Amino acid sequence: MAMQDAVDDPNRQGTQAWFSNPTNDFTGKGVCGDPEQVHGIVETLVDSGNPMTDFPILKNSGLSAQLFHPKIGGAYLYADSLEHTMANMGL
Repeated sequence: MAMQDAVDDPNRQGTQAWFSNPTNDFTGKGVCGDPEQVHGIVETLVDSGNPMTDFPILKNSGLSAQLFHPKIGGAYLYADSLEHTMANMGL
């Protein structure tokens, strides 16, 4: 897993770093979950989104830059994962 490797490298050099794996928190709650906590295909553009600039590959698709990003509930799942990791580390 690339993210775990990114944490393992500084740890080998004596710097404390942690990786919080949110996989278990998102089980059954991904794009096709019930309830899903990650946006699937989003065609409605929002004022803050500029997919033509942010993601040029979306230029002619009419898709929002929100696709496959967490919803508010997904952000809470990421936070839960971080809290579990911190608690397990005694932080």
